[in-house]
Amino acid sequence: MEKKAPSKTAEATAPFEFESQDIGVPKLLLDPNNYRFLDRRKFKKKATNRSHEESVQRATLESLEQSYQLDELKHSILTNGYVPMERVIVVPYPAKAGFFLVVEGNRRVAALKSLLQEEQDGVRELVPFQRTSFSKIPCAVLKSSGLSLKHAERIIMGIRHIAGPKEWGAYQQALLVTELKDDEDLEFREIGEMLGIASVEAARRYRAIAALKQMEGDDLFSKKAESAFYRLFHELVALPEVRKRFGWSAEKNAFSDMERAREFFELICGDTKIEPKLKTYSDVRKLKSVIGHPKAEDSLFNPDEPLSEAIRIGEQGRKTVDTSDLLEEAKASLTGIGLLQAQTLSLQDLKIVDELLNFLQQLKKAGPNKKNT
Repeated sequence: MEKKAPSKTAEATAPFEFESQDIGVPKLLLDPNNYRFLDRRKFKKKATNRSHEESVQRATLESLEQSYQLDELKHSILTNGYVPMERVIVVPYPAKAGFFLVVEGNRRVAALKSLLQEEQDGVRELVPFQRTSFSKIPCAVLKSSGLSLKHAERIIMGIRHIAGPKEWGAYQQALLVTELKDDEDLEFREIGEMLGIASVEAARRYRAIAALKQMEGDDLFSKKAESAFYRLFHELVALPEVRKRFGWSAEKNAFSDMERAREFFELICGDTKIEPKLKTYSDVRKLKSVIGHPKAEDSLFNPDEPLSEAIRIGEQGRKTVDTSDLLEEAKASLTGIGLLQAQTLSLQDLKIVDELLNFLQQLKKAGPNKKNT
Protein backbone atom coordinates (compact mmCIF):
# COMPACT_ATOMS: atom_id res chain seq x y z
CA MET A 1 0.00 0.00 0.00
CA GLU A 2 1.33 3.42 -0.91
CA LYS A 3 2.10 5.56 2.10
CA LYS A 4 0.33 8.90 2.33
CA ALA A 5 2.46 11.99 2.36
CA PRO A 6 2.42 13.92 5.64
CA SER A 7 -0.37 16.48 5.77
CA LYS A 8 0.41 20.17 5.76
CA THR A 9 -0.86 20.33 9.32
CA ALA A 10 1.54 17.64 10.47
CA GLU A 11 4.44 19.36 8.72
CA ALA A 12 3.46 22.67 10.26
CA THR A 13 3.55 21.49 13.86
CA ALA A 14 7.27 21.91 14.28
CA PRO A 15 8.80 22.45 17.75
CA PHE A 16 8.58 25.99 19.04
CA GLU A 17 11.47 28.31 18.45
CA PHE A 18 12.62 30.86 21.00
CA GLU A 19 15.20 33.59 20.95
CA SER A 20 16.73 34.68 24.25
CA GLN A 21 16.73 38.44 24.64
CA ASP A 22 17.05 40.93 27.50
CA ILE A 23 14.17 43.38 27.11
CA GLY A 24 13.40 46.61 28.94
CA VAL A 25 10.24 46.32 31.07
CA PRO A 26 8.75 49.50 29.48
CA LYS A 27 8.89 47.67 26.13
CA LEU A 28 6.87 44.74 27.51
CA LEU A 29 3.12 45.12 27.04
CA LEU A 30 0.70 43.43 29.39
CA ASP A 31 -1.90 41.38 27.54
CA PRO A 32 -5.30 43.09 28.01
CA ASN A 33 -6.98 39.95 26.65
CA ASN A 34 -5.23 37.66 29.11
CA TYR A 35 -7.11 34.44 29.83
CA ARG A 36 -7.28 35.48 33.50
CA PHE A 37 -9.84 38.13 32.56
CA LEU A 38 -12.11 36.08 30.31
CA ASP A 39 -14.47 34.83 33.03
CA ARG A 40 -15.35 38.31 34.20
CA ARG A 41 -18.94 39.24 33.60
CA LYS A 42 -18.40 42.66 32.06
CA PHE A 43 -15.14 41.86 30.29
CA LYS A 44 -14.86 43.02 26.68
CA LYS A 45 -11.97 42.04 24.45
CA LYS A 46 -9.69 44.86 23.36
CA ALA A 47 -8.61 45.42 19.77
CA THR A 48 -5.27 43.65 19.28
CA ASN A 49 -3.70 46.71 17.66
CA ARG A 50 -4.48 48.94 20.68
CA SER A 51 -2.71 46.98 23.43
CA HIS A 52 0.13 49.55 23.50
CA GLU A 53 -2.13 52.50 24.32
CA GLU A 54 -1.46 53.98 27.74
CA SER A 55 -5.09 53.78 28.88
CA VAL A 56 -5.30 50.09 27.93
CA GLN A 57 -2.04 49.22 29.70
CA ARG A 58 -3.02 51.21 32.80
CA ALA A 59 -6.39 49.45 33.02
CA THR A 60 -4.75 46.03 32.58
CA LEU A 61 -2.21 46.76 35.31
CA GLU A 62 -4.97 47.93 37.67
CA SER A 63 -6.97 44.75 37.02
CA LEU A 64 -3.97 42.58 37.84
CA GLU A 65 -3.20 44.61 40.97
CA GLN A 66 -6.75 44.36 42.28
CA SER A 67 -7.47 40.71 41.56
CA TYR A 68 -4.26 38.71 41.45
CA GLN A 69 -2.32 39.45 44.65
CA LEU A 70 0.37 41.61 43.10
CA ASP A 71 1.26 43.09 46.50
CA GLU A 72 2.45 39.72 47.76
CA LEU A 73 4.45 39.08 44.58
CA LYS A 74 5.98 42.56 44.82
CA HIS A 75 7.05 41.89 48.43
CA SER A 76 8.68 38.67 47.29
CA ILE A 77 10.56 40.45 44.49
CA LEU A 78 11.72 43.20 46.85
CA THR A 79 12.91 40.60 49.37
CA ASN A 80 14.58 38.14 47.00
CA GLY A 81 15.26 40.30 43.97
CA TYR A 82 13.86 39.42 40.57
CA VAL A 83 14.72 35.75 40.08
CA PRO A 84 14.18 34.68 36.42
CA MET A 85 13.75 30.98 37.19
CA GLU A 86 11.33 30.88 34.27
CA ARG A 87 11.81 33.35 31.47
CA VAL A 88 8.90 35.56 30.55
CA ILE A 89 7.58 34.47 27.14
CA VAL A 90 6.77 37.26 24.70
CA VAL A 91 5.90 37.76 21.03
CA PRO A 92 6.81 40.73 18.81
CA TYR A 93 4.04 43.31 18.83
CA PRO A 94 3.28 44.27 15.21
CA ALA A 95 1.42 47.52 15.95
CA LYS A 96 4.49 49.22 17.46
CA ALA A 97 8.05 48.38 16.46
CA GLY A 98 10.40 47.34 19.25
CA PHE A 99 7.59 46.35 21.63
CA PHE A 100 6.60 42.88 22.77
CA LEU A 101 3.32 41.44 24.05
CA VAL A 102 3.60 39.18 27.10
CA VAL A 103 2.27 35.66 26.51
CA GLU A 104 3.37 34.02 29.74
CA GLY A 105 4.43 36.00 32.83
CA ASN A 106 1.91 38.86 32.95
CA ARG A 107 1.84 38.88 36.77
CA ARG A 108 5.61 39.09 37.07
CA VAL A 109 5.85 41.87 34.49
CA ALA A 110 2.93 43.71 36.11
CA ALA A 111 4.66 43.49 39.53
CA LEU A 112 7.85 44.99 38.08
CA LYS A 113 5.94 47.74 36.28
CA SER A 114 4.08 48.56 39.48
CA LEU A 115 7.31 48.79 41.52
CA LEU A 116 8.96 51.05 38.94
CA GLN A 117 5.84 53.24 38.74
CA GLU A 118 5.70 53.54 42.54
CA GLU A 119 9.28 54.79 42.58
CA GLN A 120 8.52 57.26 39.82
CA ASP A 121 5.50 58.50 41.81
CA GLY A 122 7.58 58.88 44.97
CA VAL A 123 5.74 56.09 46.80
CA ARG A 124 8.86 53.98 47.37
CA GLU A 125 12.59 54.24 46.83
CA LEU A 126 14.54 51.50 45.05
CA VAL A 127 18.26 51.00 45.47
CA PRO A 128 20.34 51.22 42.26
CA PHE A 129 20.68 47.43 41.98
CA GLN A 130 16.90 46.97 42.22
CA ARG A 131 16.25 49.71 39.71
CA THR A 132 18.62 48.06 37.23
CA SER A 133 17.42 44.48 37.70
CA PHE A 134 13.75 45.46 37.63
CA SER A 135 14.09 47.57 34.47
CA LYS A 136 15.44 44.93 32.09
CA ILE A 137 14.74 41.20 32.30
CA PRO A 138 15.62 38.06 30.30
CA CYS A 139 12.82 36.97 28.01
CA ALA A 140 12.13 34.19 25.54
CA VAL A 141 10.84 35.67 22.27
CA LEU A 142 8.50 33.17 20.64
CA LYS A 143 9.10 32.92 16.91
CA SER A 144 6.40 32.09 14.41
CA SER A 145 6.34 28.32 14.24
CA GLY A 146 3.69 25.87 13.17
CA LEU A 147 0.32 27.02 11.92
CA SER A 148 0.61 30.58 13.21
CA LEU A 149 2.09 32.65 15.97
CA LYS A 150 -1.29 32.86 17.70
CA HIS A 151 -1.55 29.06 17.62
CA ALA A 152 1.90 28.82 19.20
CA GLU A 153 0.84 31.28 21.91
CA ARG A 154 -2.24 29.20 22.77
CA ILE A 155 -0.28 25.97 22.93
CA ILE A 156 2.35 27.55 25.17
CA MET A 157 -0.35 28.75 27.59
CA GLY A 158 -2.02 25.34 27.52
CA ILE A 159 1.26 23.59 28.31
CA ARG A 160 1.91 25.96 31.20
CA HIS A 161 -1.54 26.15 32.80
CA ILE A 162 -3.33 22.93 31.84
CA ALA A 163 -1.03 20.06 30.93
CA GLY A 164 2.19 21.35 32.35
CA PRO A 165 3.70 22.33 35.70
CA LYS A 166 1.18 22.30 38.52
CA GLU A 167 1.32 24.24 41.78
CA TRP A 168 2.18 22.28 44.87
CA GLY A 169 -0.73 21.01 46.90
CA ALA A 170 -1.73 22.87 50.07
CA TYR A 171 -0.10 20.24 52.29
CA GLN A 172 3.29 20.50 50.53
CA GLN A 173 3.17 24.29 50.68
CA ALA A 174 2.46 24.15 54.42
CA LEU A 175 5.38 21.78 54.97
CA LEU A 176 7.72 24.28 53.33
CA VAL A 177 6.38 27.05 55.59
CA THR A 178 7.00 24.78 58.61
CA GLU A 179 10.60 24.08 57.55
CA LEU A 180 11.32 27.78 57.06
CA LYS A 181 9.83 28.53 60.47
CA ASP A 182 11.33 25.66 62.47
CA ASP A 183 14.63 25.00 60.70
CA GLU A 184 15.57 28.56 59.77
CA ASP A 185 13.77 30.37 62.61
CA LEU A 186 12.14 32.89 60.25
CA GLU A 187 9.24 35.15 61.16
CA PHE A 188 5.92 34.66 59.40
CA ARG A 189 6.33 38.08 57.81
CA GLU A 190 9.65 37.02 56.28
CA ILE A 191 8.22 33.71 55.10
CA GLY A 192 5.24 35.46 53.55
CA GLU A 193 7.45 37.91 51.69
CA MET A 194 9.70 35.13 50.39
CA LEU A 195 6.87 32.93 49.18
CA GLY A 196 4.55 35.67 48.02
CA ILE A 197 1.75 34.95 50.52
CA ALA A 198 0.27 36.96 53.38
CA SER A 199 1.98 36.54 56.76
CA VAL A 200 -1.33 35.53 58.37
CA GLU A 201 -1.70 32.79 55.77
CA ALA A 202 1.84 31.56 56.46
CA ALA A 203 0.95 31.39 60.17
CA ARG A 204 -2.30 29.56 59.46
CA ARG A 205 -0.50 26.91 57.39
CA TYR A 206 2.09 26.46 60.10
CA ARG A 207 -0.60 25.94 62.76
CA ALA A 208 -2.54 23.50 60.60
CA ILE A 209 0.56 21.35 60.11
CA ALA A 210 1.21 21.44 63.88
CA ALA A 211 -2.36 20.25 64.52
CA LEU A 212 -2.02 17.42 62.01
CA LYS A 213 1.33 16.36 63.46
CA GLN A 214 -0.25 16.18 66.91
CA MET A 215 -2.85 13.79 65.52
CA GLU A 216 -0.06 11.76 63.91
CA GLY A 217 1.62 11.45 67.30
CA ASP A 218 -1.53 10.53 69.24
CA ASP A 219 -1.65 6.93 70.53
CA LEU A 220 -5.31 6.49 69.60
CA PHE A 221 -5.35 8.13 66.17
CA SER A 222 -1.80 7.95 64.77
CA LYS A 223 -2.69 5.08 62.42
CA LYS A 224 -5.69 6.97 61.03
CA ALA A 225 -3.93 10.29 60.45
CA GLU A 226 -3.25 11.20 56.83
CA SER A 227 -2.09 14.23 54.86
CA ALA A 228 -5.57 14.67 53.33
CA PHE A 229 -6.75 15.91 56.75
CA TYR A 230 -4.51 18.97 56.41
CA ARG A 231 -7.27 21.04 54.77
CA LEU A 232 -9.63 20.27 57.65
CA PHE A 233 -7.10 21.44 60.23
CA HIS A 234 -6.36 24.49 58.06
CA GLU A 235 -9.99 25.49 58.51
CA LEU A 236 -10.17 24.50 62.19
CA VAL A 237 -7.30 26.74 63.35
CA ALA A 238 -8.84 29.75 61.60
CA LEU A 239 -12.19 29.62 63.42
CA PRO A 240 -11.91 30.99 67.00
CA GLU A 241 -15.04 29.40 68.49
CA VAL A 242 -14.50 26.07 66.76
CA ARG A 243 -10.82 25.70 67.67
CA LYS A 244 -11.59 26.65 71.29
CA ARG A 245 -14.34 23.99 71.46
CA PHE A 246 -11.88 21.30 70.35
CA GLY A 247 -9.08 22.38 72.70
CA TRP A 248 -6.75 24.14 70.26
CA SER A 249 -4.53 26.80 71.82
CA ALA A 250 -3.25 29.46 69.42
CA GLU A 251 -0.77 30.61 72.07
CA LYS A 252 0.75 27.14 72.51
CA ASN A 253 0.30 26.21 68.84
CA ALA A 254 -1.05 22.85 70.02
CA PHE A 255 -4.10 21.06 71.32
CA SER A 256 -4.07 21.74 75.05
CA ASP A 257 -7.08 19.48 75.72
CA MET A 258 -6.53 16.11 74.05
CA GLU A 259 -9.95 14.73 74.99
CA ARG A 260 -11.62 17.52 73.04
CA ALA A 261 -9.05 17.19 70.25
CA ARG A 262 -9.91 13.50 69.92
CA GLU A 263 -13.54 14.43 69.47
CA PHE A 264 -12.48 16.35 66.36
CA PHE A 265 -10.21 13.52 65.22
CA GLU A 266 -13.13 11.14 65.46
CA LEU A 267 -15.37 13.44 63.43
CA ILE A 268 -12.87 13.50 60.56
CA CYS A 269 -11.96 9.80 60.73
CA GLY A 270 -15.15 7.92 61.45
CA ASP A 271 -14.61 4.17 61.74
CA THR A 272 -15.23 0.96 59.84
CA LYS A 273 -18.99 1.24 60.37
CA ILE A 274 -19.55 5.00 60.49
CA GLU A 275 -18.69 7.53 57.78
CA PRO A 276 -16.71 10.58 58.95
CA LYS A 277 -18.99 13.55 59.56
CA LEU A 278 -16.42 16.13 58.47
CA LYS A 279 -15.07 15.39 54.98
CA THR A 280 -14.29 18.81 53.53
CA TYR A 281 -13.06 22.18 54.76
CA SER A 282 -16.59 23.44 54.05
CA ASP A 283 -17.96 20.94 56.57
CA VAL A 284 -15.56 22.28 59.22
CA ARG A 285 -16.56 25.85 58.41
CA LYS A 286 -20.23 24.97 58.97
CA LEU A 287 -19.42 24.05 62.57
CA LYS A 288 -19.67 27.78 63.32
CA SER A 289 -23.43 27.37 63.41
CA VAL A 290 -23.22 24.27 65.64
CA ILE A 291 -20.65 25.11 68.32
CA GLY A 292 -22.15 26.80 71.38
CA HIS A 293 -25.60 25.31 70.85
CA PRO A 294 -26.02 22.30 73.21
CA LYS A 295 -28.69 20.49 71.18
CA ALA A 296 -26.77 21.01 67.95
CA GLU A 297 -23.59 19.67 69.55
CA ASP A 298 -25.47 16.64 70.87
CA SER A 299 -26.57 15.95 67.31
CA LEU A 300 -23.04 16.47 66.00
CA PHE A 301 -21.64 13.78 68.28
CA ASN A 302 -24.56 11.41 67.75
CA PRO A 303 -23.30 8.79 65.26
CA ASP A 304 -26.85 8.11 64.07
CA GLU A 305 -27.52 11.68 62.94
CA PRO A 306 -25.98 13.39 59.88
CA LEU A 307 -24.02 16.64 60.00
CA SER A 308 -26.87 18.39 58.21
CA GLU A 309 -29.14 17.78 61.19
CA ALA A 310 -26.70 19.38 63.63
CA ILE A 311 -26.37 22.37 61.31
CA ARG A 312 -30.16 22.65 61.00
CA ILE A 313 -30.61 22.67 64.77
CA GLY A 314 -27.81 25.18 65.24
CA GLU A 315 -29.07 27.57 62.58
CA GLN A 316 -32.63 27.33 63.87
CA GLY A 317 -31.43 28.15 67.36
CA ARG A 318 -29.62 31.24 66.09
CA LYS A 319 -32.56 32.70 64.20
CA THR A 320 -33.74 36.04 65.52
CA VAL A 321 -36.73 35.47 67.76
CA ASP A 322 -39.09 38.12 69.09
CA THR A 323 -38.18 39.07 72.68
CA SER A 324 -41.78 38.75 73.87
CA ASP A 325 -41.98 35.23 72.46
CA LEU A 326 -38.79 34.26 74.28
CA LEU A 327 -40.07 35.62 77.60
CA GLU A 328 -43.42 33.88 77.20
CA GLU A 329 -41.65 30.64 76.35
CA ALA A 330 -39.40 30.97 79.41
CA LYS A 331 -42.39 31.76 81.65
CA ALA A 332 -44.29 28.74 80.38
CA SER A 333 -41.30 26.48 81.00
CA LEU A 334 -40.59 27.75 84.53
CA THR A 335 -44.21 27.75 85.70
CA GLY A 336 -44.24 24.07 84.81
CA ILE A 337 -42.23 23.47 87.97
CA GLY A 338 -44.72 22.75 90.76
CA LEU A 339 -44.24 23.62 94.44
CA LEU A 340 -43.71 19.97 95.31
CA GLN A 341 -40.95 19.74 92.73
CA ALA A 342 -39.42 22.92 94.14
CA GLN A 343 -38.92 21.16 97.47
CA THR A 344 -36.60 18.67 95.75
CA LEU A 345 -34.31 21.28 94.23
CA SER A 346 -30.62 20.57 94.79
CA LEU A 347 -27.97 23.13 95.76
CA GLN A 348 -26.91 23.27 92.12
CA ASP A 349 -30.53 23.91 91.08
CA LEU A 350 -30.81 26.73 93.63
CA LYS A 351 -27.60 28.24 92.30
CA ILE A 352 -29.14 28.29 88.81
CA VAL A 353 -32.29 29.95 90.23
CA ASP A 354 -30.13 32.67 91.80
CA GLU A 355 -28.35 33.20 88.48
CA LEU A 356 -31.68 33.47 86.69
CA LEU A 357 -32.97 35.99 89.23
CA ASN A 358 -29.83 38.05 88.87
CA PHE A 359 -30.10 37.95 85.07
CA LEU A 360 -33.78 39.01 85.18
CA GLN A 361 -32.92 41.94 87.46
CA GLN A 362 -30.24 43.07 85.00
CA LEU A 363 -32.67 42.63 82.11
CA LYS A 364 -35.25 44.77 83.90
CA LYS A 365 -32.73 47.54 84.65
CA ALA A 366 -31.53 47.55 81.03
CA GLY A 367 -35.09 47.94 79.72
CA PRO A 368 -36.78 51.29 79.00
CA ASN A 369 -37.64 53.34 82.08
CA LYS A 370 -41.35 53.82 81.53
CA LYS A 371 -43.35 55.73 84.16
CA ASN A 372 -47.09 55.43 84.60
CA THR A 373 -48.91 58.44 83.33
